[in-house]
Amino acid sequence: MRGQMKRSALIAALLLWLAPLFVITVLVARNPSRRSAMIVYHQAADDWMAQEKLYRSPLEYNYLPVYAPLYAPFHWLPVPVGDVLWRWMAAALIASGLWRLVRGSDRGFLIATALALPLCLGALRNGQANALLAGLLLHVVACLQGERWKTAAALIALCIAVKPIALTLAMLAPLVYRKLFWPLLASLIVLAALPFAFSAPSYVLEQHRAFLNNLRVCSAVTEHRFADLNGMLRTFGLELPSSVSLVVRVAAGAAAALAWWCARRMQEPQRALWLYLLATTYLMLFNPMTETNGYVVVVPALGLWAERMFPQRIGWVLAGIVVAMSVFSPTRSSFKLFWYPAMTMVFFALVCVQLWSTTSTHATDHRES
Repeated sequence: MRGQMKRSALIAALLLWLAPLFVITVLVARNPSRRSAMIVYHQAADDWMAQEKLYRSPLEYNYLPVYAPLYAPFHWLPVPVGDVLWRWMAAALIASGLWRLVRGSDRGFLIATALALPLCLGALRNGQANALLAGLLLHVVACLQGERWKTAAALIALCIAVKPIALTLAMLAPLVYRKLFWPLLASLIVLAALPFAFSAPSYVLEQHRAFLNNLRVCSAVTEHRFADLNGMLRTFGLELPSSVSLVVRVAAGAAAALAWWCARRMQEPQRALWLYLLATTYLMLFNPMTETNGYVVVVPALGLWAERMFPQRIGWVLAGIVVAMSVFSPTRSSFKLFWYPAMTMVFFALVCVQLWSTTSTHATDHRES
């Protein structure tokens, strides 16, 4: 009986993934350009091959130059084959990453899938690189738990190639995982050299200068369409000045580094999961260009933490927060710009309280013994 229940949980989880993916496949096949971020990726691949400017206008192509040649194999495939394959690859990485991090638990996989999947669908539907980043981050965490330093380092470098914001993880992880430092440094050197293998050095250097300028512009956005901390404030007609925002981001980064350093005595798998939650929460709240679909990066961390706390009461509360985020996802974007970061902050605060109380209890028990 127990074996049948486990099998049923696994089948249910797989169906939860496959059903919407088939719908997305049909929608993309019927109209590949509708609601597709991949138009930008296709243009970038064309521009790279023609040695044209990648950064034509601000807030459009917000990736490292190397992203263009890495995407090229999907660009060369017939439309919509490449577009569909890209989406399925991202979904497969997320699903397999969840499976690795629940350590093969059918029930855990079902719970994590049910919590994480709804907020992944928007990014998967649009073919956004954030979905691919989410899947890669899950596998980075699994490798860190297993002390597979070289694989973890290579995956972190690939994360940065997909989305430069993943540099946050590269800066945090070696503070505690000391054995990761040299493999990560080697991987980042390879990443820096890689674009020179695909084009002329003068063109590559020119695009990197343009990337830095684009990054400067993006760091000072004031539009009310992003779901970071400032997005919450703009909902109420408030906003931090650019200079203050920069100071807040730096201070929050220092606080995140301190919180990660203080967690060095945690045991696995909790330690790597804490890094995952810490890094992705920071990215969502303090990246000035966090889109609502960008929460695909943090929602697997939320789902995994909630699943880990089951069947305790705190587990149900954490799961309720994730469900609340999903329930309001079809609402107008202006509300989500406030709701997503607010719920992420509440979730993170509750996890911090839980970790603090658990640590205090263990310390008390140790003194009494």
